Amino acid sequence: MAHRLADNSAAIFSPSVARIAASTARDWSYVDAWLASKSPAWKTALPPFERNQDTLKALLALVSLNEAADDQRRLLARVDAVALQGLTAAQNKAELATSSTGGALTKGHLLDAIEHSLPKDGASALDALTTVASEAATASPDPDHLGSLMLRLQGTIYGAEQTAARVDAFERHIRREAEAAEELLHTLQGECYKPPSDLAKQNLDVQRRIKTVSAQLPDLHDRVTSLGASVVTPYLTIGDAIELEQRYHALLFHMKELSEHIAALSQE
Repeated sequence: MAHRLADNSAAIFSPSVARIAASTARDWSYVDAWLASKSPAWKTALPPFERNQDTLKALLALVSLNEAADDQRRLLARVDAVALQGLTAAQNKAELATSSTGGALTKGHLLDAIEHSLPKDGASALDALTTVASEAATASPDPDHLGSLMLRLQGTIYGAEQTAARVDAFERHIRREAEAAEELLHTLQGECYKPPSDLAKQNLDVQRRIKTVSAQLPDLHDRVTSLGASVVTPYLTIGDAIELEQRYHALLFHMKELSEHIAALSQE
């Protein structure tokens, strides 16, 4: 029992635990003050069952986001105030110019008044229109004309993209052909396509054989001529062909008779 009390007292009076408890208490105090500033309903403290680490973490994140949004809104309000002061000064200046010119508004004064009276969206649209007109090199920025220019520009961009794609494909094809040519050149430069070391000797042997055969050609030609003159080629006439045909038919008839005679003998 005494040992358990000693452990509990050590846990309670531990410096790290005390720092964590103090930090948590400060965070809850900050969150309670922020909730009370946002709504009177949150002036009372949160119920005890809601006071846990998850709720504290979520509320701290909400406070941080809300403060960032408040800072942004304050900055926008300051910018709007400065813009309003500028518009007021421009309006006062225009009124002074009007009074000095006897109440007659010139074109420049009217344009300045319109420009300074435009809202933010109108000023942004006017700036965009001016930028497009300057890029298109046109003095009168007609929306229809600018739209047609943008369409033509889009078509030109598309054509350029297609041309670039075709050039890339052609470049890849050329690269593949170059690689194939390099591979073929490497193959042709290999050992399989190198001439034999005794090529000169083989050439000499072939030339010697050619000379020998060339020297024998006249003798062979004379022999062929003499043999052709000594051999008599028989020529058949029409009568010889008819006689041979008759002999052939006679032999066929005789063979048929012999076949019939043999068949008759076999039946007996």
